[in-house]
Amino acid sequence: MNKKLVGSAVIGAAVLAIVAAQFVGGGEDAPAAAPPSPSPSSPSITEQSMEAYNFPDAAGGRGWAVLVPVPSGWTVTHENDRSSYRKGNLLLETDKVPIAQEDALSGLKAIAAKAHQDGSSVRPVQAGDIADAAEWDYTYLRDGRYPERVAVIGIGAGDSLVTIRYEAPPAEFDANRGVLDTAMKVSAPG
Repeated sequence: MNKKLVGSAVIGAAVLAIVAAQFVGGGEDAPAAAPPSPSPSSPSITEQSMEAYNFPDAAGGRGWAVLVPVPSGWTVTHENDRSSYRKGNLLLETDKVPIAQEDALSGLKAIAAKAHQDGSSVRPVQAGDIADAAEWDYTYLRDGRYPERVAVIGIGAGDSLVTIRYEAPPAEFDANRGVLDTAMKVSAPG
């Protein structure tokens, strides 16, 4: 569908809602209009690809992989096992890091302890069909001035931790949380 047509329809609906509220309310101040629905250009993972982390020596040599849904059309950079997907102020990053702990929760807690992020919390979560997962949430100052809210999902994978990091300014974090929610629908075919 034409983006200009969709945008015009959203704006037209908002204006119509305000005018209708003034007539129904007897001419009093109109209540604030509901925010418009996200435009088709807002970041999402409606078109996605998969980032694969392979573990060839596991399962008696048969191998398996952790597959993470990631956005298509975002700016992508790859460096070793780290893949970064960026659109505007949003960052989705996947990585594989070695851990000494036996489970994702302990591994992510160890990483969080080394980072010394005040007010951070680590808790167990379900990530797709993988139960050995944890989430670490914290806020930090990027460049010492700009607050950034971060959620890191750690997925247990033998002696490694596959991580999914979602970062955004606090005002944009919750509105775009679907980016992380989609990326958490990981699978481990084996």
